Amino acid sequence: MACGITVTPGGGKPVRFGAGDLVVFEAGLSCTWDVHAPVHKHYRFG
Repeated sequence: MACGITVTPGGGKPVRFGAGDLVVFEAGLSCTWDVHAPVHKHYRFG
């Protein structure tokens, strides 16, 4: 898998993900995104 994104939560360890990965973020999460390659994001609130 080619890594498209690294997300680093405040005070946490970096997590890498890319095409085909499903990622769930907790409400109120504070994090930094490092985009390594273009990605298409699909999201749903609620």
